[in-house]
Amino acid sequence: MTATIDERAKQLYGEGSASLAALWDEDAGMCRHDGHPDYHSPRATLGYAGVLLREPTASNVERATVAIRAALGLQELREQDAHYGNFKWMLEDECVTDLNGVEFVLDGLNFLVREYAAVIPPDLATEMREAIRVGLIAIDRLDVHPSYTNIALSDICNSILGGETIEDDQYIERGARRLDEWFAFTNLSGAPHEYNSPTYLAVDIARMAFLAEQTADQDIAIKARIAEERLWMHVATHYHPGLAKLAGPHSRSYFDGWTGASGYLSLLLWRLLGDDALRAETPYTARSREEGHLGVALETPHCPAYVERLLEMKALPFATEETADVERGNDITTYLSKSFALGTAARSYGVGDPPEPWPAPNNILLQFKRDAAPGYGTLFSRFVVNDKGVGATTYESTHTAEDWWEEGVFVGAQHRNRAIIAYGLQARLRPACSFKLSVNMLGVAGADVRVGAARVDVSAEPVAVPAGQAVCIGAGDVYVAIIPLEPSDMGSEAPIELRIDGERLTLDIYNYRGPAKTFWEHRSQSGPFYKGNVRNAAVIEVAERSEYADVDGFAAHIAGAMLADAVDDENVREIAYASEGGSIALRYSLWDMAPVGRRFDGQPCAAPMGHAGAVDGCGTQFVQSRDTLLQVGGVRLLAGGTPKWLVADDDAHLYVFVNPSDDEAPVLFETPETAVECETFGFGRIEIDEAGGRIAIDATGEIGPIRVRRAGDVALTVNDIDVSDMLLRTTEEGVREFRGI
Repeated sequence: MTATIDERAKQLYGEGSASLAALWDEDAGMCRHDGHPDYHSPRATLGYAGVLLREPTASNVERATVAIRAALGLQELREQDAHYGNFKWMLEDECVTDLNGVEFVLDGLNFLVREYAAVIPPDLATEMREAIRVGLIAIDRLDVHPSYTNIALSDICNSILGGETIEDDQYIERGARRLDEWFAFTNLSGAPHEYNSPTYLAVDIARMAFLAEQTADQDIAIKARIAEERLWMHVATHYHPGLAKLAGPHSRSYFDGWTGASGYLSLLLWRLLGDDALRAETPYTARSREEGHLGVALETPHCPAYVERLLEMKALPFATEETADVERGNDITTYLSKSFALGTAARSYGVGDPPEPWPAPNNILLQFKRDAAPGYGTLFSRFVVNDKGVGATTYESTHTAEDWWEEGVFVGAQHRNRAIIAYGLQARLRPACSFKLSVNMLGVAGADVRVGAARVDVSAEPVAVPAGQAVCIGAGDVYVAIIPLEPSDMGSEAPIELRIDGERLTLDIYNYRGPAKTFWEHRSQSGPFYKGNVRNAAVIEVAERSEYADVDGFAAHIAGAMLADAVDDENVREIAYASEGGSIALRYSLWDMAPVGRRFDGQPCAAPMGHAGAVDGCGTQFVQSRDTLLQVGGVRLLAGGTPKWLVADDDAHLYVFVNPSDDEAPVLFETPETAVECETFGFGRIEIDEAGGRIAIDATGEIGPIRVRRAGDVALTVNDIDVSDMLLRTTEEGVREFRGI
């Protein structure tokens, strides 16, 4: 970490600008798409225009003008078109195909017209403002559901800043209303709906950071900063600093996410932290990628100091539990140990109302340390139709990038280092020749493998694994057990097969393998033939290598475990697993693949709104709740029934309370040395820095009288204004009272 954050930003800017210059196509007046040189991207083209305008020589301004007009030329301007105002994703597209095009193009236009207003030719600036005006019509018409987090935040940012740019209050008001709606929607669950994505979290942070910096409305800026703070905290509580990885589960993760390659969020974290492991290439995929160099370089991130400390170091083991979709019962669990990170979702990721299943989650993800390059391995699962592999076409799509889409319906549970994962089929009309759950590990070359107690030498030929028999692997610094459960046999005596090919281990648990056929029972998963979904599941346990003498010792531990799997008269399946040190049980409905209940160490588990911290209670602790009273260690908070979160960083003697809603309540915030009381407090945050003798309040609207009890001097700021001289009185008890603001 020898370079400063600004020096790293300069490096990223240089890399990004050089890359775009190399992609410039003079004939098309646009930049080619990186990796697909036959296509031309308006997003890359607008990025390159910014590079040119940053050094506004006559030739650069001329080329930038060509580039911007080429991008503007991709806007659909036929008013009768269903997607009037949107933009083609690529120059070569015949029409608007990706409805998010308008968001990403307006991201670029809003930045350019604000950053380079002094050098953009006036006639071009007029054209850009007109494109923004028409684009805002498209955004308003699309009115994307708030569960689509990155696009919802782009909608908000573009509506507010675009409205300010074209001086149209209706869009500013719309954006402000949508920001309140997004908070209200997110506050119901706690975590962002599009949770823990290695790509889109960086997009989310960038949108809110840019909005906070650029908007003329102070209340909107405060709300954007608090949205950004919550997103940063979401990253920090799932990030493993020793592995330099965003642990699972991931709502949306492309090949860079499930193999460990550097992506958009990794680049943002590298700029902040300077850990070069964040930019390491991965050998586990044919092509790794970095993206967002210019955006990461130019944005002004507002990562609070307490979040940065949590990113850089954690007291391990560290556990995080958050709810991302309370209505559907989808919560996420992440457990960080010294040598591994394990994360699992409660059910499949979906967007919209009713939710549309999306094919790119990592419902379970294990990352673990190993000495051999690249220094880590990973385990993930996919439900696969027709034995597809990485890069294969899925559904009717022609997408063949290095991705591996999820084709099943998932239910899961995790308690610390144990997890249960279960899959069923999606509704399907088309014939299929196979259905399977595929559990994969990358980074297993030279691993010790046992099936039960027997050592196996897995070569090109698959090894048959009996249902209920554990596969135990010693790889890197961990031991991993994968126990396949008895799957529903759809008429083919479907096998369970173990393979190792170089660095990759695969355990395939088949429901069907045979002639291509259509299963009418699953064509709609309702109607006259449906009797419930298929069963396909596995239990996974992970341990530090230091806990056992060798893989045989670990296998003996697993052999002593108890495992039960049953379906009741109401078609509810229960899987229960207990080994020395802990137990886990999952109940779910085979009718709709919905979670019914979970037990951890024998106790029923209810979905949390959110909490994170070291298992032993030390270090930074985070809790999110609507409870009137919250207590974390020596910190006590009373704040009515409003949604709220509380952070206690005892090592730094820093404490933060946030109310992310306009609901007002009286507040009493007590830390070991300080108490802050406010008669009425709405949307905002209170930060108490006991080491620095500082209290900072950021809030919208009016703030009631503020009372502070603390020995010694205190510096009080409200919305970055020093209000220490607004003292009304000091009571006999030493409470200082400041007037309302």
